[in-house]
Amino acid sequence: MSTALDPDEYLDGSGNRISPGLRTEALEQLLTERGLARPAVTDESRMRAGAALLDLDTDPASAPPRADGELVFAEPWESRAFGIAVSLHDAGLFAWPQFQAALVARIAAWENQHPEGERSSFYTPWLGALEDVLAGDGTVFTDEVVQRAAELALRPAGHDHAARVRGTAA
Repeated sequence: MSTALDPDEYLDGSGNRISPGLRTEALEQLLTERGLARPAVTDESRMRAGAALLDLDTDPASAPPRADGELVFAEPWESRAFGIAVSLHDAGLFAWPQFQAALVARIAAWENQHPEGERSSFYTPWLGALEDVLAGDGTVFTDEVVQRAAELALRPAGHDHAARVRGTAA
């Protein structure tokens, strides 16, 4: 029951675009509820994988951005999406070639659908590929991620300020 949508086109019930950050948070929540991920584990995986990034660097089409050999994340959701994928692979939830094929397909689809020269975050197709792999095996479906992200978007501004001050996430 999954639809392979362009992540830039995920909309909530009101027709508003759902940001990749909200989708990443929604996916992380759903995986945590199912006992498949813990935020601290995904952060550890992201840090561990920085230098030896599986086989991604062997294929230029799926190599993540780097600066001076280090992974580059423009926004916090990007590093979280990266960490989720690596930690789920580490846990044996999917084979890396399966994810890499989904990522290459997402990148190619993005390149075919957008004007030449238009830029997007490398991690937008990364997140889409992760959602494709998880939906493909029935772990988490795209519509579940979209629904949860739409619910998260309804939270009032500053909803988690007190929790962040205490050092926990809401």
